[in-house]
Amino acid sequence: MAETSAAPLRWPYNGRMIEIPMSEIQFASATQRLRTQGIELTGPAGTLAKDGVTAKYAYADGSLAIEIVDWPFLLPIPLVEAKLRAYLEQTVGSDMGRQES
Repeated sequence: MAETSAAPLRWPYNGRMIEIPMSEIQFASATQRLRTQGIELTGPAGTLAKDGVTAKYAYADGSLAIEIVDWPFLLPIPLVEAKLRAYLEQTVGSDMGRQES
């Protein structure tokens, strides 16, 4: 019997970017909050990583764009995207509530 070496199957990913509108103040606050979670944003553009998920990010013109480039084999990419989006939107929403006070 011949051995075959098949590449591991991964969830399909269409390369969409997560885009979240935010002000510079909200970006600065999100940077601080993410740092407390062990995620470093080192400037307006770069790479972030945590728990096996790696993404490229860029903040410009009032929007944070994130593209997930690697994630754990067993996690479906829609789940990774949804968790990241929810966390960022929660951060922005929390900051907007503080600004209105």
